[in-house]
Amino acid sequence: MKAAWSTPAMLVAALLFGVAASMAHADGEKLFKQQCAACHAVAANAPAGMGPNLHALIGREAGTLAGFPYSNEFKKGLTGKSWNPELLDAWLEDPQNLAPGSYMMYKQADAEVRSEIIVYLQTVK
Repeated sequence: MKAAWSTPAMLVAALLFGVAASMAHADGEKLFKQQCAACHAVAANAPAGMGPNLHALIGREAGTLAGFPYSNEFKKGLTGKSWNPELLDAWLEDPQNLAPGSYMMYKQADAEVRSEIIVYLQTVK
């Protein structure tokens, strides 16, 4: 029985997937710079801005970046939760749903834009 995919076709598919993933990372970085960088840094050890540094955010417990003055509302809504793609998606969609009264006013209704920003943040380790 002949295989449905030839080796060259599988290699092309793998390369295209890699290019698409790389493009999503590039798009996410661009979107982050356009929409988030005014308040958030991502470089290791960079000082916080209006918002906390987001370097190595995924897996970090919310509200635990040393030296950043999180609001009581943020702490009330997110203490004990760790940042993962699902929580970050909900946060970016509408922070006030998770922590009413918190300082972050940015909202992103477009799921694709949120996803690209999240993919980028997953690479910032």
